Amino acid sequence: MTRAARLALIAGLVLASGPAAAQERRPEPARLASIEFLDVGQGDAILIRSSEGKVALVDAGPHKDLAADLLRGRGISSLDLVVLTHHHQDHYGGMEEVVRRFRPRVFLDNGSSHSTPHYLRLIELVRDRGITTIQPTDRPRRLELGSVVLTVFPRVPENATDENDNSVGLRLQHGSFSVMLPGDAEREERAWWERQARDLCANCTVLKVAHHGSNNGTDARWLELVRPELAVASVAARNDYGHPGAETLALLERSRIPLLRTDRDGSIRIVSDGRRWQLVGRQVAARAPPAGKVARVPAGHADTRPTGRLVNVNTASEAELEGLPGVGPVIARRIIQGRPYQSVDDLERVKGIGRKRLEQIRPLVTAQ
Repeated sequence: MTRAARLALIAGLVLASGPAAAQERRPEPARLASIEFLDVGQGDAILIRSSEGKVALVDAGPHKDLAADLLRGRGISSLDLVVLTHHHQDHYGGMEEVVRRFRPRVFLDNGSSHSTPHYLRLIELVRDRGITTIQPTDRPRRLELGSVVLTVFPRVPENATDENDNSVGLRLQHGSFSVMLPGDAEREERAWWERQARDLCANCTVLKVAHHGSNNGTDARWLELVRPELAVASVAARNDYGHPGAETLALLERSRIPLLRTDRDGSIRIVSDGRRWQLVGRQVAARAPPAGKVARVPAGHADTRPTGRLVNVNTASEAELEGLPGVGPVIARRIIQGRPYQSVDDLERVKGIGRKRLEQIRPLVTAQ
């Protein structure tokens, strides 16, 4: 199946976990909000849309025009908020063009003293356009986009040597659905958040893995606190940094957290009604809600809860196997006929599953 055909599919609703962080008040969500991790190569660009039509962009990737072109192609004509998590080219490279074309109402950046000529041109443009500029404060800062709430993490002590550790941290909340957006935060900044903003970090439905999945962007303690049902990495194919790192991939696999990657999956869009969340374009075997969370099915909806495990290729039904990326009825039957499998790698012997498809399937399945 082609990528276009896959992206035309709507995955079954996956039940989101219960409320995760204490909020002063939480607007009652209505209809669907969305977050889309745009495929901009080796960088971040994250589009957020509320059901009320409010629009925000977090970072703008490394390329001058790409993020702006992607916004235009999605029918975006204006922005309520842009966030620049930190002063690195792979996050602000496309921001100047975004500001020129969409003239956001509010510009949020980290206030770091780290700078470059390109970044200074961006700041001059924001000033010349009369755009309101804000920064993190010593306390969490709440920004409302209709029923979507973005909470800005408290300002971290500035790191003069590592700009990654000056990243703006954000928690998106829409009802009980939540997303952790940590920029490129490495161990030092994440450890500070764990001490000073623990409630904002805890129990998020979706985690954008920090620093494009590098080994210094994720660790076991962080995953235990965030406890995501899905992880997303914004990364370029065959990038020079080896992202995502082997340690991160192994850690996510051990933790049974499915991973989607823009280098393999293209732009990744998730929608939520504030109670359940839906991944547009494919199904994901999300893990069960962590202990202590109560899964609830909204009135009038069928119970579509995940099974609480990865898809076991030795025991899964044909319907479960068909939910895997690129696996239709024919390949699902071939998988069943080829049982048993000693490891996930054995799937490569199934006709129709080559190395590329196996790598897409690998984070979602087990043979144990």
